[in-house]
Amino acid sequence: MGLVVVLLAPVLAAKLAYNAATDTGAGPVNQPWAQNSMEFVTWNGEQWTVWIRDDAFEHRPQNEAKWGQHATPSVAFMDWEGTPWQAKIEGDAFLLAHHGDWQGHTERATAIRYRDWQGNNQLRTFAQLNR
Repeated sequence: MGLVVVLLAPVLAAKLAYNAATDTGAGPVNQPWAQNSMEFVTWNGEQWTVWIRDDAFEHRPQNEAKWGQHATPSVAFMDWEGTPWQAKIEGDAFLLAHHGDWQGHTERATAIRYRDWQGNNQLRTFAQLNR
């Protein structure tokens, strides 16, 4: 019994440390089943799924009757505070523009912090989205 506790204690400690480091107050930021895509809400409230292929964002609409699947160099999303942002791919990271204002201040980021279809805070890196 003691051996089981000794073997499981580090695993449990690592899981607790990971959860504490990624806590957004709205649940986990990474679900393994969704690592290769992000289901997000656009500025106009539409729901889309996106992933990266050949240095472009592949977009698939949730509402396929209204929109079509396509690829673009950027993605427009709502961040954790409900603020509109636009992201472009820059190497293995992202270049972000508040309200899509590419002439104004931009930020380089290793991950996109966005709201999913249920309004939960999520996080995706380039590696997680790249197919």
